[in-house]
This record gives sequence, structure tokens and C-alpha cells, in this order.
Amino acid sequence: MLQTIEVEIDAQGVIHPLQALPQSAERRALLTLVVPEQDKHTDWRSFVGRLSDSPNFNSDPVEIQRKLRDEWN
Repeated sequence: MLQTIEVEIDAQGVIHPLQALPQSAERRALLTLVVPEQDKHTDWRSFVGRLSDSPNFNSDPVEIQRKLRDEWN
């Protein structure tokens, strides 16, 4: 049976349960870390040049746009 409890992990890596654990024999546990979300308001400039090495975007930008528009006709 799986039971989920909330814990805090200090800077030294010691796990501190936020609720009392039932007394029982020794047992194993799986640890899932909750990673804080990155800022959702990413600056658009971080994306500049990301596709410059892509084989799909290595030709004339105007021609690429024409091909994309022609797919809808």
C-alpha cells in the first residue's frame, strides 16, 4: 500500500516529515521532488536564434512563409 506524506528537506539533505509517521517495522520509501515552476513570463529574446540551425528554417524566410501559406490553399 502506498501512502503519501509531505516532508521538507533541509540544506544538508535531511528529510523532516510534516506529520507524524505511524510506528512500524523498518520500510522503504520513494521520494518525489516538487520542483518550483520557472517564471511563466519568459522574455521573448531568449528564443531569438534558437531555430537558426534547424534544417526546416535554413532557407529564405519569405519563401518559407509562402510555402506555409500555400499549404492552406
